[in-house]
Amino acid sequence: MADSETSMSLSRPSRRDILSAALLTVGGSSFNTSAAAARQNGGTTDAAVLAWKAWRAAHRRTLALCRKQQRLESELARTIGFPQAVLAAAELPSPVRVSSLRQFDELAADVPWLVTRRAEVAEALRAHQERWDDADRAIGYSVTRQEEAAASADEERLIVKLFAVDATSLRGLSAKLDVLIAVGADGAEGRHFPWPELRRIRRDVGRLATIRRQGP
Repeated sequence: MADSETSMSLSRPSRRDILSAALLTVGGSSFNTSAAAARQNGGTTDAAVLAWKAWRAAHRRTLALCRKQQRLESELARTIGFPQAVLAAAELPSPVRVSSLRQFDELAADVPWLVTRRAEVAEALRAHQERWDDADRAIGYSVTRQEEAAASADEERLIVKLFAVDATSLRGLSAKLDVLIAVGADGAEGRHFPWPELRRIRRDVGRLATIRRQGP
């Protein structure tokens, strides 16, 4: 078995990280805004609204895949268990769960004689990892994780595009606020930002847009 850390849940960028990356990437650049001239329902469509619609579809796909990936991971954890070996020894205060040979080596550094059991632990980890991999292939966990990563990258690209185009209507401005709130309110710093105020501004913009469409 390779001497490497077994990790079932790789860290993924939070939606707040994606937003930060998008705003940094935009800078002074702009995308081709020819979509602003596109005609839908007989009227001119704001490029920001088009970008928002594309982002919303991608966002829903990312969330659906995230839920599916979490469900499959929970199923694997319940039926197979995360790959590990349980090490019991008189010199240890209690049995220790070891998830990698690196972790075992760190433990053996404090209890040198444990090195004699390294092959035993390596075999236990290999066998457990093999059971996990077989079950993974059967239910499609890793495939779903790859699909989620691709969907998340697509969502990030669309966020960059949305904030790069100029909003040419109140509806387009509302669309940008919608994404700002949806993506930015997530995360540890969310509670420190005035999200309720931004939501009120979004409602105001939506109300004004409705009034403008209805006319005098």
